[in-house]
Amino acid sequence: MKKKIWIGIGVATLIILMVGVSVYRTAFAKPLAVEVMEVKREKISSSLMVPGTLELQEEQSIFPSPELGKVEEILVEVGQKVKKGDVLVRFDNTQLSLEIEQNKISVESGYLRINQLQKQKEHLDSRKKELTEQIGKKEAEQQLAPEYDQIETEKRLANLDLKQTLLQKEALEERIKDFELSSLVDGIVLTVNENMTELVTEVQEPLVQVGSLQNMIATGSLSEYDVLKVRTGQKVIVKSDVLPNEEWQGEIIDVANVPQSTGLGNPLENQAVQFPIIVQINGGIELKPGFQLIMEIETEEKEGLVISSEAIIYEDDKTFVYLVNDGIAHKQEIEIGITSGERMEVVEGLKAEDMIVLNPSDKVSDGMEVTVE
Repeated sequence: MKKKIWIGIGVATLIILMVGVSVYRTAFAKPLAVEVMEVKREKISSSLMVPGTLELQEEQSIFPSPELGKVEEILVEVGQKVKKGDVLVRFDNTQLSLEIEQNKISVESGYLRINQLQKQKEHLDSRKKELTEQIGKKEAEQQLAPEYDQIETEKRLANLDLKQTLLQKEALEERIKDFELSSLVDGIVLTVNENMTELVTEVQEPLVQVGSLQNMIATGSLSEYDVLKVRTGQKVIVKSDVLPNEEWQGEIIDVANVPQSTGLGNPLENQAVQFPIIVQINGGIELKPGFQLIMEIETEEKEGLVISSEAIIYEDDKTFVYLVNDGIAHKQEIEIGITSGERMEVVEGLKAEDMIVLNPSDKVSDGMEVTVE
């Protein structure tokens, strides 16, 4: 009997002790310390993340051409700076070369003929001077007049022939340009393929590739849903995994009105429609053509209440934050609008200057007393 009494006393003592500890903790324990942020009205923009490829905006590739004939000479080398109009590749044309050589002979022959007639006239002038001393000026002129007329006529014909030959030369020089391909841009020679001068294959590589590294663009594609949110002039932030700490500014300069054709699959089947876009990159970029990019396109900008995503709690398809008011944490349901990275617009549930808990832990609960760090 006494044993049961002592057991009862022990249990009662333990219960009293536990209640006392609980009361002590309630009365004297410090409130949970939390980090908070103030809800502010700021500008916020929504964005699309689109993969892209870095390309040259101004680029020219010259390929072998059976119509132009065999490559005679590549006049540039990799890394060489070129200006618009500089000859890059010259093609060989046997018939044209023959005509050019014949024309050179004709021009030289024309000048020789004119020089010969000029010497004949000078010789006739010497005879005229001698005859003038012998028979007088008038008689000398009458006697030599037929020879002067003959020389003058031949000189006129020779000059006409030479003029025609020089016109042919100009025409041939214009035809030469048809067999010379020049640069269409101010830039630098990117590739030179000497192996392509003899061989023409089905899959051709360019003989010469020229481009301007100063003007770069990024190309990508948008779905039929996203393309409605995009227009020319919108701002774009360009990033690359190669240089993760760098970013470049740009803007959209072209959005296709028709989707790109993949040429694959059955046209009667539903296929993903993609609309090409082009982004002009402002300023220099340290990457090379062909590098893969991520383009963050700003699609909408507005002013609203903005909080950090670190304050958000998701439960049962609903969104909550802990609102701190007079040292008490209140669980508050909110409605989210547009997002930009870690910044989120609050459409409903909060007002400016409200204080909310950042990174709320599992220890935070509705109605709990908290202290702000």
